[in-house]
Amino acid sequence: MKVLIAIGLIFCCLVGCSSNAQVTNDKEMGENIQQSFEKKGVSSVDVSKLSDFKWEKGYLLTNKSEKADVEKFVNAPISEEMMKKISAANQMLVFVHEGEVVCYVELPQDFIAHDKNQLEFSFSHSELKFNKKREGKPIKAGDKMLSSEDALAVESIMKQIQWKKADYSTALDPDVQLTYEGVVYNVRFTAESAELTSKRRGIYGKVTGETAQQLYDILM
Repeated sequence: MKVLIAIGLIFCCLVGCSSNAQVTNDKEMGENIQQSFEKKGVSSVDVSKLSDFKWEKGYLLTNKSEKADVEKFVNAPISEEMMKKISAANQMLVFVHEGEVVCYVELPQDFIAHDKNQLEFSFSHSELKFNKKREGKPIKAGDKMLSSEDALAVESIMKQIQWKKADYSTALDPDVQLTYEGVVYNVRFTAESAELTSKRRGIYGKVTGETAQQLYDILM
């Protein structure tokens, strides 16, 4: 959550928000966008119909967005440190009203389709296409679909894990099964860690400390 707050403050500083302006992370809008994707036969979403705030321009930034492109979009210089924080956001929709960022929405990796590493849209042309490659690959704990916020947290954790190749003819006896990118992972928790195995991929990974506790809180 600290990263998300920092990203909001970064954009506020970059585009010169007034002292009374408040840049918010619209989690409900993020949930509604993802729920639209889950509906059968739906391939795009009109974000203007899901927003309850005023905006004229919007931008899709990704963790592959180049520094020069971001600076061109926000019309302001950006430091390398700030760029790293933006890059950690996977996909972010940024909404601008009267030259100021008023809201942003966090989305999972490669959720919205885009030809380049970023995309510009407007209120009058606000239909965004979903990435078909993600179709049928929700993030789930057992049979439960994770919320947008929890899915983002799990994606971040999975990227942190140093995976090792392992020949597991029998996967660990799991406390819960995590479905991620179409692959089922058996997850077993101990007092100090969370161990993950995938029989299909033949890999093993482990997280400890606060990260393990965070994963436990999400999945259990």
